[in-house]
Amino acid sequence: MVLKAFLARRGSPENSAEAVVRRNVDPERLKTLVEFFQIGRKLRYIPEFKKDIVFDTLMVGYAVNGEFLYSSEAVERDPNGYVTAFRVGEDGARIRIADVQLFQLLVPDTSELERQLDYFRRAELGRGKQFNKGNYISLISNAGARGLSTLDTEVAKQVVLVNGPYAHTKMVLLTPELNTLTVSDQRKKARAKTCAPVVLCLPGGGLSGPCVIADMSDDSVRVRVRDRETPLPPMAAGAEITLDIDLGDAGRRYLLKGRVLRRASDACVIHLEGMLESGRLRNFGPLDLLELKAGLINYGS
Repeated sequence: MVLKAFLARRGSPENSAEAVVRRNVDPERLKTLVEFFQIGRKLRYIPEFKKDIVFDTLMVGYAVNGEFLYSSEAVERDPNGYVTAFRVGEDGARIRIADVQLFQLLVPDTSELERQLDYFRRAELGRGKQFNKGNYISLISNAGARGLSTLDTEVAKQVVLVNGPYAHTKMVLLTPELNTLTVSDQRKKARAKTCAPVVLCLPGGGLSGPCVIADMSDDSVRVRVRDRETPLPPMAAGAEITLDIDLGDAGRRYLLKGRVLRRASDACVIHLEGMLESGRLRNFGPLDLLELKAGLINYGS
């Protein structure tokens, strides 16, 4: 990562982070970025790859082709969560995703946080200010059960906005390096792999296509579609969902209540909240989840 930053700074302008984003805005990575680095979300950041120096910050807004937007409602997405357009400026002008040449992030200028550092860490940070143009800022977003995401960005410039909700406030414009965007699964215990069939009953009475439970850990399961050409139907994070699991003659049939933690086009992670019996929700007993896991592991054997 440090070598990459070293080479990027000494290369031609075409090798800069801004040029990378101008050439290619990957829809899949952009979808993940706006999910984990939402406007208004509290974040943490590491300046110049100094992993023992971590500060707090806030995602204030995005800049698209140099135009600012300050609300998540200004990001248009399709039912699968992919960004289709941005609405920017005071008049809400619409920029289609195909017309995006430059996508950037806006965060507060938190230079004064350097004063909180002890002598040794201030010396490690160096004389150069953390938000000097060309410096690298690694953003960290912890979305709880949905995972932990990290993203390297390059400081484009420090700005003082002249209008909008943050007029006359010092800000920093960051250009993300989308190829550094990573998401790590925060389910801490080992996953029990399986391939048991499941039917997802969606809010409003809709049903998913053929799905299987790929693994289970703690009180959550990862469900994927059988046919990767057929995407999962739209499911918002936090949406209630019912899982109908039939393990066959040798097992049991389970009707479980859960909530969507996160969703991709071909898979989703669901937190299990309890069992439905006679139309009523019952909390899991001491052995219920263990019995379910054992049944999933042994399905088909």
